[in-house]
Amino acid sequence: MKLVVKRRVFEEIAKRCIEGYPYETAGLMFGDLGSRLVLDIYPVQNIHEHDRRVRYRIDPMEYYRAEKTAEEKGMTIVGVYHSHPNVAARPSAYDLEYALPPWSYLILSVNHEKVLEYASWRAVQNNGEKKFLQEEVVIE
Repeated sequence: MKLVVKRRVFEEIAKRCIEGYPYETAGLMFGDLGSRLVLDIYPVQNIHEHDRRVRYRIDPMEYYRAEKTAEEKGMTIVGVYHSHPNVAARPSAYDLEYALPPWSYLILSVNHEKVLEYASWRAVQNNGEKKFLQEEVVIE
């Protein structure tokens, strides 16, 4: 399993996540879900009502606009990228609770000046149980 991200797209994701520090920054990844190829992003505002440093939430209307934009571009939503300020690029229980199979979740651990690490996790549903499986990230 792998997620392929165009280099210019990954650089834009990294830039946005660093600029959003110390808050979690998020966006949707557009491309081809079948091949897990990410060609574009749709940055979203983090509207979590409590501590945006450790949680993110996407406005449902913004998600709707993202779906329409992806469709207009001839793409689909492949998944979500988001940052984890000062913590590992591993999904939290909160991330799993709100994950939508079969999307990929690209997590970037960041501080105020750089990306510390990144990893992608595919949400899967098996026998009614939802979980994440780590997938390789290929930047091309």
